[in-house]
Amino acid sequence: MYTRHQNDCTRQYPEISSVDLDADEVVLDGELVAIVDGKPCFETLMERFQARKSVDRLAGSKPVSFAAFDILYLNGKDLTKLKLIDRLDILKKVVTPSSVITVCDSFEDGVRLFNSVKQLGLEGIVSKSKDSRYQLDTRSSNWIKVKNYLFDVVQIGAIRKSEFGWSLLKDGRYVGVTEFVPPAERRAFANFAQKLVRGEDKNWIYLHPHINCKVKFQCYTKHNLLRTPSFVEFVI
Repeated sequence: MYTRHQNDCTRQYPEISSVDLDADEVVLDGELVAIVDGKPCFETLMERFQARKSVDRLAGSKPVSFAAFDILYLNGKDLTKLKLIDRLDILKKVVTPSSVITVCDSFEDGVRLFNSVKQLGLEGIVSKSKDSRYQLDTRSSNWIKVKNYLFDVVQIGAIRKSEFGWSLLKDGRYVGVTEFVPPAERRAFANFAQKLVRGEDKNWIYLHPHINCKVKFQCYTKHNLLRTPSFVEFVI
């Protein structure tokens, strides 16, 4: 969310203070993005979000921009009851695209767009009804998020002792932790895992990585880890 006066936001991301908007008062819906190698990079965005020092230096070396999806309020007028197609027309008149703000493009052919997103390795798309109104504090049933999940087969290398988690390996290399495993599969593996134990410390029970499982995840991080992997099935 972006408003004309965002003191906390512009202190953390000083580059967006130069956003050019044709409005005295405005509230936009959207999100900050950090582009690395031509693609949005969640890790770089989190680095900027967590930074407490050298903010101005990071604004130059790892800049962010605001991607506007929608407009909710303009110069004293609530726009949330307007149809989406009308709000987007207003949004394009208010926002002057630049290096620090853009308006997300809309497409009629969702299947073609999603296939292009898959080819580019991007996160996914959101399908919205042209006539939909903006619903505050809830996700409209007329808006459908379609994730472009990736899939891979990995090995289970350890079980976390405190809160649940499986450490995942790919050809002997650590690739992340999954916490998203159905209870039945957790129990089934816990019984079998006793035969695979090769050691432990205060945090982990380490296993011989003989059991494969298929996981889905959002993307590879810049350190070649799986982002938010979740269990799909065991692979025999």
